[in-house]
Amino acid sequence: MLKKTFLIYLIFYTYLHAEFIDDDLDGVANEDDLCPNSQLTEIVDSKGCGIKKITFKEDDHFDISVGYTYLKEDANNSQRFQSLSIDYYYKNFSIWLYSSKYNSQNIENSFDDLTLAVYHRWLYPSYNIKMGFGSYIPYNSNGGNKTDYFVTIKGMKYTKKYNFIAEYQYTFMYDNTTQNSNRLTLSVGYNLTSKSYSSISYSKQTSIYKNEKNINNITLYYSHFWNSNWFITGEIVKGLSSSSVDYSTSLSIGYYF
Repeated sequence: MLKKTFLIYLIFYTYLHAEFIDDDLDGVANEDDLCPNSQLTEIVDSKGCGIKKITFKEDDHFDISVGYTYLKEDANNSQRFQSLSIDYYYKNFSIWLYSSKYNSQNIENSFDDLTLAVYHRWLYPSYNIKMGFGSYIPYNSNGGNKTDYFVTIKGMKYTKKYNFIAEYQYTFMYDNTTQNSNRLTLSVGYNLTSKSYSSISYSKQTSIYKNEKNINNITLYYSHFWNSNWFITGEIVKGLSSSSVDYSTSLSIGYYF
């Protein structure tokens, strides 16, 4: 199953960072694709034709999404991100893989750290608890950039319509110019319909840079499932402190297996 996970990741990673058009997202450019309508659950050859269909056990689930983020740091600086996110679920365990490429006014086509995390959750009738650990893995070690690690715990109390969520994360920073950081997030979510969900959250985080003020943000989030597979999510983040970014907006489209 891990082999299948990485095969899916490679397909979407190629799509995210490639400089060609690939309408069916199989990793083969349209001009070279002899099978232009490959399904997302197919592994293809160099000509874009299916050689094997990925099958999932009842306890196995995936979701894969690609996204775009516009981030306004201040009046003079902004960044744009393209991202890829993959979640793998097996019973009460999950693995999260996240990668992004960004463009700023000073830097073009640079890669952010690769995030890899493992979680376990405990389910109860009206609440659940989720714990995990992970790492931020740099694509290169220029400037003393090193792998950093984090641990997180999340609790959610839910009713028929509302969710109340508290999450705490502590990050161990090993870069030369940074310090350890912690973040507390409090959220209230509302089930608009059986397919739509929205939430508002407040977060307070200590800066990874010494002598910097805390980073305070408020976030509006929305998700919607078109059907049992396709979904869309949107997010607006507004900075509330001088050390926060001014604002950011994100939109992603995903597929659930």
